[in-house]
Amino acid sequence: RSSRGGMWAAKCLLLAAALVWAAATATTAPFRPLDGTFVWAPGLDTPELLHSFFDEIASLGMHIVVLGEIRSNANGWRGCPSSDFVFDAPISWVMDFLDNANRTGMSAYLGLVASGACFRFSHYPQMNHTINETAWLFTQFPPELFTHPALSGWYITDEPAMPEWVDIHRDTEFYAQIVKVIRSYSSLPIAVAPYLNGARMFNVTPEVIAKRAAILAAESGINLQIWQDSTGADAINVFGANRYTLGDYFASVREALPADAPMWSDNEAFTWGDDLKGGGYHPCTAARFAAQLAASKPYVSRTLNWIQELHFGRVSPLRCPEAARLFASYAAMCGIGGEIAQPAYFWLTLPSSHHSDTEPPSKLTDGVSGDPTDASHAAWVGVQGTAQLVFVVPASGERRLGWVAAHVLAAPAGGVRFPRSLVLEASADGGASWTVLGEWATPTGALAADEVRSEYVVGNDAQLAWGAAPRAGASVRVKLPNDDWALTLLCELEVVLVDE
Repeated sequence: RSSRGGMWAAKCLLLAAALVWAAATATTAPFRPLDGTFVWAPGLDTPELLHSFFDEIASLGMHIVVLGEIRSNANGWRGCPSSDFVFDAPISWVMDFLDNANRTGMSAYLGLVASGACFRFSHYPQMNHTINETAWLFTQFPPELFTHPALSGWYITDEPAMPEWVDIHRDTEFYAQIVKVIRSYSSLPIAVAPYLNGARMFNVTPEVIAKRAAILAAESGINLQIWQDSTGADAINVFGANRYTLGDYFASVREALPADAPMWSDNEAFTWGDDLKGGGYHPCTAARFAAQLAASKPYVSRTLNWIQELHFGRVSPLRCPEAARLFASYAAMCGIGGEIAQPAYFWLTLPSSHHSDTEPPSKLTDGVSGDPTDASHAAWVGVQGTAQLVFVVPASGERRLGWVAAHVLAAPAGGVRFPRSLVLEASADGGASWTVLGEWATPTGALAADEVRSEYVVGNDAQLAWGAAPRAGASVRVKLPNDDWALTLLCELEVVLVDE
């Protein structure tokens, strides 16, 4: 132990002397924040929660909210066809939602009726059930809802499955009928959220997607398409691997739509997994989310997020355990508070020659995420068994280390397995002695992850206590424990410095 301590000390002191200045100056520049978010009512079911939620998203610079739905299929996600619907958001709650939007200066779009998991919701008999339910819902709205100053439009909840459309004109007829119902009560804009989920799986070209978007616009009467980027749902490519990118799809759709037709984005801040299992549907890293926004923003006039309250909110009791971490890193990206750092680091466990790092190491802090469907993607760095590395906390005024997370992969067929956890240790004496800051487990455990391909971002789920948080110049050791036979793949190390 004493000889290893000497080695740690020598390496860490050299690293601190030579590289801490470079680490301190390499930070993520602020970018234009999201314009808004979709909202899920069940997680905000009290006046207090709703009030706090609006205050939180206003603090992040958002000014648009889209309520997912007011009514939904009573039989849940597997009950099709069904004529039974229930309130997810009672009318009194909807009015409170609008009042809070008005209080915080936001534009509100109201989602109406969700059919559930009816893949062919536009076919009979489900089509008639949903149309009739929508017509009934409008008769329940009080007059003051239609004249509310925050109400800016309507949202048809059932999503056009663009990559999987079999009978395009049948689907557009469904939307046209819903639009007809809405237009008998209101002339406000009507939105829908087409998705790209399936485009990767079925290798659907951007040109085909764009043609379908144009048909939807021409035949349905819908005048606002909010395109889901499906980076979480289908791992749509962001970083230019050997397939179509998110930018390719969005550019083609924008070109196909009428010049005066608005196009917005719905950016997914969650991880991918087969059927969203394993590590799927958990908060991603800020670097990947920033890349999604950068890929979509050239083609859209507004950027929204799919359910901020779940993936980077701090209010809803239904939020993901990792949501506070992404909230902190997103706020830092926006220049609202704290700072994302790209510290210099070195490996204690040698990466595999097939999944090597750069020299000096930089892949984990270059802002590039690995393709979760391809373990051979160049961004993944691999270590056989347990992975370990050390970085030095950069100088940033009085800020201290608040958050550390690693973006990891599970690919059972290739022997790639989630680490069991992430362990953080800190040293203030150049590595002569170490203090454990904490250990945080992967969500499903390594054995469960063996059953499904997925990605996950593992790290602390609460900010490090200020008194114990490492200061500038401290060494931090990151351990990702795994079995010797398993390959540990990671592509990003997210480090966030915070204010007291």
